[in-house]
Amino acid sequence: MQSNQEEKGNAAIEAEVVSDHDHHNDFDDVDWFDGELSSKQWRTLCTICSVVSFIIIISLSSALNSAKNKNTAGDKTDLKQPVPTILPTPPPTTPPVDITWCFNSREYVADARYASLQSILVNSGLSTDTEFATDNSYQRKSLCWLAFGDALQIDKSDPFIGQRFALATLFYSLNEPSKLLSSGWLSSKHECKWTPMVECDVRTNSTISKLNISDFDLQGQLPKELSSLRYVTHLDLSNNLLNGGATKALSGWSVLQELRLANNSFESVPELVDVMSSITYFDVSANNIVGEIPVFLSFASNLVYVDISSNSFSSNIPDYMGGNLPQLYSLYMHSNDLTGKMPRSICNLRNVSLRNLSVDCDAAEGDVASDVSCDVPQCCTVCNGYI
Repeated sequence: MQSNQEEKGNAAIEAEVVSDHDHHNDFDDVDWFDGELSSKQWRTLCTICSVVSFIIIISLSSALNSAKNKNTAGDKTDLKQPVPTILPTPPPTTPPVDITWCFNSREYVADARYASLQSILVNSGLSTDTEFATDNSYQRKSLCWLAFGDALQIDKSDPFIGQRFALATLFYSLNEPSKLLSSGWLSSKHECKWTPMVECDVRTNSTISKLNISDFDLQGQLPKELSSLRYVTHLDLSNNLLNGGATKALSGWSVLQELRLANNSFESVPELVDVMSSITYFDVSANNIVGEIPVFLSFASNLVYVDISSNSFSSNIPDYMGGNLPQLYSLYMHSNDLTGKMPRSICNLRNVSLRNLSVDCDAAEGDVASDVSCDVPQCCTVCNGYI
């Protein structure tokens, strides 16, 4: 009987061992490479993966938050600000200083700066004490601007005081054109930066070499103070309302190469005796000039272009005019009151350099009403037909 009990106990133990073995080897019964997982095993595997992924996400989130808090607690002044894609709108231009009180009062007399500048300009011969003392004179206005209105406040020892003053006289003597002012004339910049109206010598960047003031509604007579700009090589004052003469304003301009005064109301040709060796371009067309063709044009040996058309020049064309102009390419003399015969010296230039020659004439043979006798096309290239 004891033997039977032992057999039953052993059987129970074996059954328990088998059950336990089956429980711990659910995955062992499957071939991982060739077999298939049961739905229970899939659920177990997915649960494990989900738990692992959740732990990783939590860890990364904690690390990022820690780094962010550390940066925030640091010195924020070291952070670089983003560069704007569009530049900010600049503040409005400072309005010009009101200096009209200086134009017709004696308040300026007590100002040391004004007195010093006046003394310098008078001693240089640009203007006189009488002109500065005259109320509302363009000289007084120009000096008032230089002393009180000029934001640059040029130093009294600056050697180019006269140059800046001369440009101011051009503005105040010619009806103070707003178009010129709005383009930068009398600005706080150095006058060499009043572009494109003013250009300076590239070597010094301080001495004015070119003035391009065409079509700026300038009205009146050129101020004599411009004569101080004696290193100007190019001057364009065309398409304005200028009148009178220009000889005083341009006297001493010994290096002038191009002079453009077309479409104004000038009444005389500037006598440019000082520039006979340098002038190459001369245009005074469409003015109110009367009298004979100026003699100096016949001796400016470097002239390439001459236009005196649409004026009231009279008398004969000088016989010697073409003898000293070996480089002349264009000569326009139509729409005048010239008479006589085209000089042979000019016609001979047609075989040298002259390509354009115009005058009031009539190519019809025997026409006694012609102004100037000139063979076409042997000499003159165009005859009549001008407006």
